[in-house]
Amino acid sequence: MTDDEQASRRYPVHEDMHLQRRVWRFERAGWYALLVLVVAALAGLFGNGPLSQGEVESADGRVQVEYQRFSRSGAVDSLRIRIQGTAGEPLQVLLGGSLFREASIETLQPEPLASLSQGRALLLRVGTGADGVATLYLTLRADTVGTLDGLVRGGPTSAVRFSTFVYP
Repeated sequence: MTDDEQASRRYPVHEDMHLQRRVWRFERAGWYALLVLVVAALAGLFGNGPLSQGEVESADGRVQVEYQRFSRSGAVDSLRIRIQGTAGEPLQVLLGGSLFREASIETLQPEPLASLSQGRALLLRVGTGADGVATLYLTLRADTVGTLDGLVRGGPTSAVRFSTFVYP
């Protein structure tokens, strides 16, 4: 820029080019921040997207859980639990943690053979297929805000822990 373009004018309107350039930089930073926010939302930072999809597996590989890392209060989220057992024999699955206490279970498929409360957890007895695998599909609705922890135990040594952050 030439000196004439950088200098502040007094006629026809008084202007301060130094202040104007600072305002322009601030405005550009705001646009970049909005762009980052939109890209993060599309990627799933606020729910449903690649960043939001989580999967955990127990150390022995018998229990796998697919869940949403980020959710919104009042929204319905899906949870898939896969447990390896013995073919034709029922399995006991313990669902514990604040996720299963604070969120309501909207659906549970297939229906368990039996369900019992065990302390502050839910104990389900589910059947297995010919391959010895039991898969549970749950939909949960959390009406609270904050971090909710979940625990799925498929036996004394097969357990996974995971957490979900619930936005307002």
